[in-house]
Amino acid sequence: MKKHLAVLAATAVLGVTSAFAANPFSDVTPQDWAYQAVAQLASQGIVNGYEDGTFQGQKNITRYEMAQMVAKAMTRQGQVDAEQNAIINRLANEFSAELNNLGVRVSTLENKVGNFKFTGDARLQYTGNDKDVAVASLKDGNPVATKAPQSKFTYRGRVQFEATVNDNTKAVVRLMGSKEFGKAGNPNTAIDRVYVKHNFGKYATATVGRYDETIGGGLTYDDVFEGGKVAFGKDKLNASVSYGYAESLDMKVVAGEGVIAKPTVVMTGSLAKAEQKDNAQLTVFQVNGKLGSDVNVGAFYTKVNGKTFGEATANTIIAKADGTADLTDASLDFYGVHANAKLGSKVAVDGEFAKFREIDNSHAWTAGLTYGNYNMKKQGTWSLKAQYTSLDGFAPVFSSTYWAPYNQNLKTWSVQGKYAVANNVGLAAYTTINAKDQDNNKVSNFYRAELNYKF
Repeated sequence: MKKHLAVLAATAVLGVTSAFAANPFSDVTPQDWAYQAVAQLASQGIVNGYEDGTFQGQKNITRYEMAQMVAKAMTRQGQVDAEQNAIINRLANEFSAELNNLGVRVSTLENKVGNFKFTGDARLQYTGNDKDVAVASLKDGNPVATKAPQSKFTYRGRVQFEATVNDNTKAVVRLMGSKEFGKAGNPNTAIDRVYVKHNFGKYATATVGRYDETIGGGLTYDDVFEGGKVAFGKDKLNASVSYGYAESLDMKVVAGEGVIAKPTVVMTGSLAKAEQKDNAQLTVFQVNGKLGSDVNVGAFYTKVNGKTFGEATANTIIAKADGTADLTDASLDFYGVHANAKLGSKVAVDGEFAKFREIDNSHAWTAGLTYGNYNMKKQGTWSLKAQYTSLDGFAPVFSSTYWAPYNQNLKTWSVQGKYAVANNVGLAAYTTINAKDQDNNKVSNFYRAELNYKF
């Protein structure tokens, strides 16, 4: 195969043609029919020239040279669509012998058998509080508190199986097992993710089943969702609509010392019921985009069908209810905005705001500053993050990605550190600082440390 033709094939796979990339080769001019493709792939590190600075496009390319291009393309599989991924996988199978002879070890190839591959992770986690915490729930109309363990040590393992049905469709099943050390019985095991994802061309994707759903930047919800989702667009501008059930709609309202009784009390409830047909049905509208190369912004609106605030909180203690308004028939619809930006190679900021549409005392917001370049795949990388979080008594926060220990009636600073102790092995530590409820009563500080492994 002529080298120019091979480059055009790689360009078609990666979709990275551009008229603005600089060309490093002396024998490829702007008048050359493959100029744009050669220049862009050179800037991405997919193709290399010869020591004399030439490209020699009319020279036949060897299978080993093509295998090198395939290996470099495989490192970008997370940045291309399903159709392009399928082409890269077929090329990897075709050149697998050359890749092995070259000593190229790519995890996405090694974990793949035919049209089937698996990935997974394992975690050891320690969580605790600096003071006793009582967890309260309603029993026969009265609050009953039980003392929660001040600290616990747990482990979890997950294996995800992904099958390529065809060039545009994949099916995913994930098996999970977890347990607290020292607790009686066997680990809890379950198939916790089952879904099918289909790509309609380059700009539309549909997902149906039990999958992960992140609403906004993750302040309000980042957990399991059962239903369907249709997404349109690419990184620069995209939108999605999801419809279904969010199972992890737990409410954890904190009351500081002296409000009810020492120790700190966390009052629990849920918008979800044991019978899923009785749960709130969510329709989530989201839009996200990029402003330049370093700023991401987004907004969302979540319509909650079939539930009012009164129905959802009938069996929940609300610490901040002041009796000044009748919220029985209030809508549970909530909305929010979020953004993050890189301020340099190691500095980033992020923030998010959310609120119930018809409930006044329901503001939730967070802002953070991160320094470092942590990448779990690269040993020695690290990052530090300082964050402030404020959640009103009726905040629409249920299963947050920000590790907030309580979902409502909390304000706190927090600090998080991450370090890659080896390739694909990450250590993370997190703690709240001077945590309080919204009336400035002290709340037990929460801390968490974990060791993560990915394969």
